[in-house]
Amino acid sequence: MPILRNSKADNWVDRGEPAEPHMQRVLAFYFARHDEGDAPWLAEQASAIRGMVEAGAGETHVAGYLYRCLRELALPVPPRGRTTAIALWHIAKAALVRDFAERVLSGEIPRPIPTPDSLSHWLAARLLTADELDEFENGDDHVQPYADSPVRPPG
Repeated sequence: MPILRNSKADNWVDRGEPAEPHMQRVLAFYFARHDEGDAPWLAEQASAIRGMVEAGAGETHVAGYLYRCLRELALPVPPRGRTTAIALWHIAKAALVRDFAERVLSGEIPRPIPTPDSLSHWLAARLLTADELDEFENGDDHVQPYADSPVRPPG
């Protein structure tokens, strides 16, 4: 059962709706493709952009993708390209964050457990020699990173 969804909510994210239909509507206005026959093409572009965002793309990557589509279609560049890319990125990201949060809250993804060791000690244990690690653990802040490097006097 979805945890963060409410069928009576005022917006599509809280209702648990998928992002793609909303992305398709934005794309239809940007590319001026409102015919029934354009639906498969719009669905393909929405799916590609959602995949880009899921893979870590930012709005600049989405803008580049939109411009590539315009070039392939031999269409002039509309003045609202960057704004459209930002809107599409946010639509996709909102759905992805909602879906991930539901997976975490439902226990599908375990919550992160803090490590018992600090990063500095973890790195020191893997990078320093036994003598250097002993000095590091005893609080000697004059430990040299390389065994053959000259020792600096304290102070």
